[in-house]
Amino acid sequence: MRGPDFICIGMEKAGSGWLYDQLQAHPDFWMPPVKGLHYLDDQRPQMKNAKRQLDQLQKRRGRARAKTRSFDDRNEAFLRNAIACSGEPRDLERYISLFHCKANQLSGDITAPYFMLQEEMIGEIARHLPEVSILLLVRDPVARVWSHLSMAHREGKFDERLLEDPKAFRGFLENSNSVRRRSFASQAVAAWRKSAPAIRFSHFFFDDIANDPASARRKILCYLGADPEETSGDLSPGHNRKAKAAKLPMNAEIKDVLVEHFAEELRASATVFGGHAQAWKANYGI
Repeated sequence: MRGPDFICIGMEKAGSGWLYDQLQAHPDFWMPPVKGLHYLDDQRPQMKNAKRQLDQLQKRRGRARAKTRSFDDRNEAFLRNAIACSGEPRDLERYISLFHCKANQLSGDITAPYFMLQEEMIGEIARHLPEVSILLLVRDPVARVWSHLSMAHREGKFDERLLEDPKAFRGFLENSNSVRRRSFASQAVAAWRKSAPAIRFSHFFFDDIANDPASARRKILCYLGADPEETSGDLSPGHNRKAKAAKLPMNAEIKDVLVEHFAEELRASATVFGGHAQAWKANYGI
């Protein structure tokens, strides 16, 4: 098919990095050399990640030139074409044309913030790419937000003193745009069902990626039409380059605030997704 064969719409902190690594190394796929393309979630895409990646690839090619020409020309072509879109009005046909580099392999766009796409954009995707497969990685909203805040803390973007005051932390959750827009998977599913009811859509649990990655990998590869028996190069199914990232400690009062904040979403997720989402609700006594 023209364009991407699939689009992974998130969630953030739910395994999208793991998925990109597994697919990039799988022989059935040619993946764009940039995770987080950010074309569909901006009216005038800036393509910052593509620019950064092209700089890195050119530096690596320069260092390796004396030894070998291992640089993949398809990667450079994709990145240059993507960068040429920078600042231009978003155009789905132009987005589709970026993926001609895939040749006869499977390919897709893994950009976790697509989780927040507006209904108008979802409908446009359905019109231009009626055969694309949409893939959503779902995670317990309490654990997802805690992972997100821990990452923000490591990057110096979250003040852990908020965790000393449950009232202040509750206010932070209620007023944080990033928490509010990135954490409600049931609402994302509702938006896709409303605006693209005929499109192929499936969800997969972070719980399975974390606890049984081989099975999760197999299910996703089958969904995408790839061979689950093929290995992803030297990567094991459990490979996770972020596994050692430190998490903030969560005390009981802060946990109660989080559970209260996400109580309705936990109930909705249990209904929409079933499976592990039903256990989330039970684990928090909801």
